[in-house]
Amino acid sequence: MKYVVLASAACLALAGCATSGMKDTLPKLSSKTDKNVAAYVQCVVPKWQALAKDAKGDAKDDAGTVTANDNGKHERLDVKANGAGAQVVMYELQNGKDDYDSRFRDEAISCL
Repeated sequence: MKYVVLASAACLALAGCATSGMKDTLPKLSSKTDKNVAAYVQCVVPKWQALAKDAKGDAKDDAGTVTANDNGKHERLDVKANGAGAQVVMYELQNGKDDYDSRFRDEAISCL
């Protein structure tokens, strides 16, 4: 049992490391939406959950985040209030360019 707990903690730490460096990459999407932060996050979360069960989102008054991890794909949306709508910036890390999966980006765009 002790080893299971240690292995789980190690996996969580590695997942955190994978997403912490995402902002060092170029965004896959940077766009503006007429929706407010909460409405945009509420639109994206169920669509990403259909693609990755661990997808989750959080929205405050003027900022929100949506994240998902699926088979080596690490996805992150940062949403910030901007005028009457919000600015959306998406970062992602994927295994390789040959296996690029655009589904997360496509769903983020569909909510704009």
